[in-house]
Amino acid sequence: MSEQMRSRVRWSRRYPPLASALVALLLAMFVLPSALNIPQSNPTQTLEFAPIPPEDDQPPPPPGNVESLSLGSSATSPSADAEGGSGPGLPPPAIPEGVGEAPITKRCVGNPPKQTEDPLAPPCVGHFDGDNGGATTAGVTADEIRVLVYQASNVQDGVTARGAEQRPAGECFDLGQPPSQDEHFTVRSFRVLQGYFNDRFQTYNRFVHFYVCFDAHTGSTTGCLSAEDRVADARNLYDLYEPFAVLPYPDCTGVEFVEQMAGQSALNFGMTGARPADFFRAYPGYIWGYTPSLEEQAAIFSSHVCQKVVPNPVESSGNGDAGQPRKFGMLIPEEPDTTIDFAGEVRRRIEDCGATIEVVGRYPAGQTTYGTGNDAAAAQNMAAFQQAGVTTVIWPKGHETKHSGAAARLGYLPEWLLAGDLQHEGRTTTAAQDQTAFDGHAFVVTTLPLNLPGQTSPCAQAVDDYAPDWPQLDQDYLCGLRPFFYTDTFQLFLGIQVAGPRLTAESLDRGMHAIPAIPSSAPNVPACFYNPGDYTCIKDAAVGWWDADGGTQTGDGGTPGCWRMMQGGLRHFAGQWPEGNIQAQKDDASDPCHDHGGGFQTYA
Repeated sequence: MSEQMRSRVRWSRRYPPLASALVALLLAMFVLPSALNIPQSNPTQTLEFAPIPPEDDQPPPPPGNVESLSLGSSATSPSADAEGGSGPGLPPPAIPEGVGEAPITKRCVGNPPKQTEDPLAPPCVGHFDGDNGGATTAGVTADEIRVLVYQASNVQDGVTARGAEQRPAGECFDLGQPPSQDEHFTVRSFRVLQGYFNDRFQTYNRFVHFYVCFDAHTGSTTGCLSAEDRVADARNLYDLYEPFAVLPYPDCTGVEFVEQMAGQSALNFGMTGARPADFFRAYPGYIWGYTPSLEEQAAIFSSHVCQKVVPNPVESSGNGDAGQPRKFGMLIPEEPDTTIDFAGEVRRRIEDCGATIEVVGRYPAGQTTYGTGNDAAAAQNMAAFQQAGVTTVIWPKGHETKHSGAAARLGYLPEWLLAGDLQHEGRTTTAAQDQTAFDGHAFVVTTLPLNLPGQTSPCAQAVDDYAPDWPQLDQDYLCGLRPFFYTDTFQLFLGIQVAGPRLTAESLDRGMHAIPAIPSSAPNVPACFYNPGDYTCIKDAAVGWWDADGGTQTGDGGTPGCWRMMQGGLRHFAGQWPEGNIQAQKDDASDPCHDHGGGFQTYA
């Protein structure tokens, strides 16, 4: 079999004999000695843990939470209420043997040195030559850590260097083999991420080996696999690759795939959207999320409403009622269940602090995506809100675009308070709202870190570092519209490094929970740590207001409009918002635009 054929395997859940043959073939491949060499960095740039200054006059990158990993801390976020497990403040894992004054094989940066330029990167472990324990768990050998990337095939990606790209249904790609010329954008992206993170992070002489598989969905481009098919995919792909970890991107509610993989002892990195904390605790240490749990995000959003909005009079509506007591309405989609759960948690919290929800507007199932909605339901809801004298609309989750238009047609311009759901805070998605309704009247509480237009993000730095000739369009698409490819891969490699050389789910769990609870150091650096019984990263948020004339959206024909971030995007824990009404920190002249495109499909 040629190198190219070995790198591209078609698999099937529907034809067991073929799948069994592939299992045998792949197992035979796994036992052969690896011909791969982990890329080695310049061995003369830094010493691990050595407090040496940067090589030039540039200031070091701002500190992040993980930078103080070896120091420990007893702090937790104010909203931490989880029980069980380990958490910030416990002693971190022991410094692995083999670390010391040895030749440096990792190119660390900063003072004190960190593993990469990312503000959340861990302290530098520049060299390792000890015993890594060999085959410490499933998917791990002395030389390799197997990682599976799973993505839906029912989506056509666009705006890449190759134009619109249809995902290849039912195909798997071995990124340890040479690339083929026609590889899809996802495969190309993870080749770059695989190379960069192996090059820069400490993996204790193991190569983190990626396999990218697309599901075998062959229906419409908007359909999703059934729950049964997702479970079957998880079983068959685990049998094929026996991965240590999975990065799942099914573009639909793919919870069944994740649960099946976790039940088979594969770690999952990539749960986005608010899932209940109990979902993560059901598989402790096997499911990790970047965005907050449902309870954590509800606490953050509700505390903003309770501190900044409930005690204060109307300030930002266009109905001539400024200075009057606020009356609240709430919009809730009829699906999915987690969105309803989130809205219920938000309602409970804000009613506990004195708010009364006068009217609840519901809109039909399936109307929660970019550019869609139900005109009749929106018109009915907005008429009811206007008749009840609602001044302030609480919109916890479930982006759609019809309600703002219905309100504007009625000449009804209330305040809108949105909880970020990876679409609410998007430029493109919010530009699709009625601009008369939203301009200066809409506010969003987002847990995503500030991303400035034209600013070099950690993702873009990674691409420039490892693949400087990579097409700019591909970099923009990866870091702008698929940023979780980077953040989830970062979280995985962070876990591998802080676990130490004897890698298991348990050692990774201990390492992640040893990350100290440190507040955000900059608007583009979230507070990222794990409280007891908690497996999600972000613990804080920032607030933006919609400016219909702000910025331009390069990916949407130059359409203006952006969320301008108050206090420059300064981040706050739940319950620690600055004093004053909702506009107290607004500065029309200096509030920067948040360059988050929006439109992500998530595990809603």
